[in-house]
Amino acid sequence: MKRSAYSASIITLGCRANQYESNAIAASLEEHGVEIVPAGQMCDLCVINTCTVTAESDRKSRQMIRRAAASSGHVIVTGCFAEIDKDAALSIDGVDLVIGNKNKSAVVDAALALLDGKRGNSFPSPEHFESCDAVSAVRFDRARTYIKIEDGCDNRCAYCIIPIARGPVRSKSRDLVLREAKAVADAGVREIILTGIEIARYGKDLSNGYSLIDLIEDICDTDKIARVSMGSVDPSLLTPEFIDRISRQEKFVKHFHISLQSGCSAILASMRRKYNAEQALETAERLKSAIPGVMISTDIIAGFPGETEANFNETIEFLRKITPLHIHSFPYSKRAGTEAATMPGQLSEQTKKERNRALCELNGEINSAILAKYVESHGETPIKVLCEKIEDGEATGHSEHFVEVHFPCAGIKVGEFADVVLKSAHSAKSPYVIGEIVKIPKLRRDV
Repeated sequence: MKRSAYSASIITLGCRANQYESNAIAASLEEHGVEIVPAGQMCDLCVINTCTVTAESDRKSRQMIRRAAASSGHVIVTGCFAEIDKDAALSIDGVDLVIGNKNKSAVVDAALALLDGKRGNSFPSPEHFESCDAVSAVRFDRARTYIKIEDGCDNRCAYCIIPIARGPVRSKSRDLVLREAKAVADAGVREIILTGIEIARYGKDLSNGYSLIDLIEDICDTDKIARVSMGSVDPSLLTPEFIDRISRQEKFVKHFHISLQSGCSAILASMRRKYNAEQALETAERLKSAIPGVMISTDIIAGFPGETEANFNETIEFLRKITPLHIHSFPYSKRAGTEAATMPGQLSEQTKKERNRALCELNGEINSAILAKYVESHGETPIKVLCEKIEDGEATGHSEHFVEVHFPCAGIKVGEFADVVLKSAHSAKSPYVIGEIVKIPKLRRDV
């Protein structure tokens, strides 16, 4: 039922799963006649989808809640911070309701109730986390979009609070994922990115043995979808069988984001990760052997408790061996409620920042070399680039190796592929390559 004209904004912090869920909330509100306006604009209601992965995330969540309260008639707080510390969220002036991750699908009904003048917390947190099928997105970006395929995590990494905030692994049903894939394809989306909290564990809670690689193969069979990729995965997912099967999927991008966290076996053990440095290196080498030209990106925590200079140097040497396209590094941040927060050997903020700075410098060094080689190796042979954004006459997109490419738009539209000849590598804080269009293929929506 359509409501009279109300306005709402959605503020999203944190991961891609939150982004997906916020899109679903926004789309459902629009279906009820609520206008979605930019964050910070005066509106009738604001939903803040929070993050709690670090202490800094909590601080930013509280900051966003206060800002929203100053510009909104009503405020609903949801997400991981809301799940972990409901009382802290409720204590902030201007907050009407706090709805944790256990029943995130209730946010829309709660928002409509508030807009209709019905106050009071009639959406208490249930005992168990709801099914992943409870939230589905129905609005999509034209070029690339996320599909959330699972929620929750069963790992117990020493530094992470997310299993408490998100609950155990719950896989979205195959039929619902494929229905979403078909819907985004029909809407003109060209690339699907599979996301979740721990997607490597997709299917472990299903009784039929259906797994992530089965799902990827089924999505690759979806008409009109040109590319399929996935968010970060644990190295333990990338078994010889998984790599063999995924290497045969032409639609799957030649890029893997491996959630490594450290290149030192001693630190990985302290983190409670399920692999050591040698196994992770073997995984990277197996990928490069099975998929020629494959790119690898990774996450690294700098200055984990107990990390010595020698441990850190092991990580540096490890990264030089696997030569990642991107190193997403960040200083260790103590998170109350985790094992790591009380571990001995806590490092100074200065040491953590210095090590993170060294990782950033290494990232720039490796990235520049990779991109220069990428341009040189392709010569005058064009590569296909999916146009994702056009601004001031310049198109931006990614190649099948997840290399960012900038080129004059020359009539191309967002959501189309162009054949681009690479000309040079541009080193900056966010490096990319520069190219020129040689051909814009006709885009057929029916294939």
